[in-house]
Amino acid sequence: PKLPDRLLSQHEGRSALVAMSVTVPPEVQRQLGEATMLYAYRDFQKAMAMLLEVVRLCPRLPHPYETLGLIYEEEGHKKKALQLYLMAANLSRRDAAQWRRLAVLATEVGEAEQALFCLGKTLALTPDDVDSLWEQARLHTQLGQHRKAAAGLASLLQHRPHDAHVVRQLAISYTELGAADRAIELLSHVTASLTKESPP
Repeated sequence: PKLPDRLLSQHEGRSALVAMSVTVPPEVQRQLGEATMLYAYRDFQKAMAMLLEVVRLCPRLPHPYETLGLIYEEEGHKKKALQLYLMAANLSRRDAAQWRRLAVLATEVGEAEQALFCLGKTLALTPDDVDSLWEQARLHTQLGQHRKAAAGLASLLQHRPHDAHVVRQLAISYTELGAADRAIELLSHVTASLTKESPP
């Protein structure tokens, strides 16, 4: 059977990283290949046993954690899958798209703090990712962390100076912080800017 896209990208995108950072004995490489095929054939029990043995032999190799996560996710255990994906991501470190996917999954399973951790990793690698900035601010607001939300929204406003949703949420954050004067100043400034840019 054809391997899932996520598993294929895992092989293609991480082979160089693994080669550089982890010495993989030939026997472990064979076990990884066999476990991958067992996963593809949906023989999850045997695949998990083999992957756990790979983890025992090469605990810093990201691939087995990722594949174990895929198995748990397919079986409906998304929170367990998330923890395994996080272990894989921490070993891979520099894959912004991977961290963004984990932020989405963490949000889906109600783990807002872990979602924020993943978004922080995403933004460390891609600081101009406006979607991640917005989601980070939304989660900070949800958790009542209005100061952090305001800081993120102010950064986002530099990328989207006339975005009404960003302006409105930043004004709300300022109000929640007891800085209604700053909220009024913000709204006045944006209104004045829009007036200047409008044709006569």
